[in-house]
Amino acid sequence: MRDANLIKIMIEERALVKLIKTIGEKEYSTRDLLKKLGAYGYGHKLLIKAEEKGLVERSNVKNKTYNKLTKEGKKIIRLAKEIGV
Repeated sequence: MRDANLIKIMIEERALVKLIKTIGEKEYSTRDLLKKLGAYGYGHKLLIKAEEKGLVERSNVKNKTYNKLTKEGKKIIRLAKEIGV
């Protein structure tokens, strides 16, 4: 994904950026991540959106879904730090 698209996401999807920053370099189960965010229904919708945009990779292991950032998700974190978002 081009950096311009990532910047567009940062501007239009502030909640998505917060989700991505929360995940960071770690891998969280969906339940733990949503608890940490404090937003269950809306947080889950954001997680699905992040996966559709290629920012988060989700994998299922024994009835749990784990979430971690893709290369593009990590780029957004770097860009956000550079810009100060």
